[in-house]
Amino acid sequence: MSRTLEKLQTEITFEARKGFPLLISGTIVFLLFTFMPLVFSMDIVHLIWIFGLGAIFPFGILISKILRVNLFATGNPLGTLAGIVAAPQAFYIPVFIMVYMHIPEYLPFTIGLLAGSHFLPYMWIYKSRAYLFVTLGTCLSSLILGGLLVSQAFILVPLVISIVYGIGVLLILRELKTNLV
Repeated sequence: MSRTLEKLQTEITFEARKGFPLLISGTIVFLLFTFMPLVFSMDIVHLIWIFGLGAIFPFGILISKILRVNLFATGNPLGTLAGIVAAPQAFYIPVFIMVYMHIPEYLPFTIGLLAGSHFLPYMWIYKSRAYLFVTLGTCLSSLILGGLLVSQAFILVPLVISIVYGIGVLLILRELKTNLV
């Protein structure tokens, strides 16, 4: 029996719960990034930004296991698409390294814009306005704060990203609740 696109979207929305555990993970990691300049030298903070991002995905998987959310909807082709959409982030790593090597003060700007932009396709996959909010909130705050307030970017950008992700989680939970009724 073939399933319609709408049926596939509905199935993945509920099986993966719109991927909200990954946003919870990002919320926590970026909140921790906010306080790093208060504890470590900026040379260390730059490296934390490069390597710390790698914690978001495995931490999100751990959160999804605790919450019993299946982020790997293997029986649904949209689950494969969601994975393909996430995969290009691996190609961002050389960009982050180049920025780190040449203009490290722009890491929050670069990481915020690139990481934020990758959420846009999830708006369609999950039929979620919350992901539009996450994309625009992350990208615009990174552009404005990371581009104009460079001296404060390592505190302001992760703080705002953490807030945007947190609001995104609440919006997704509301969308899921609305869809259950």
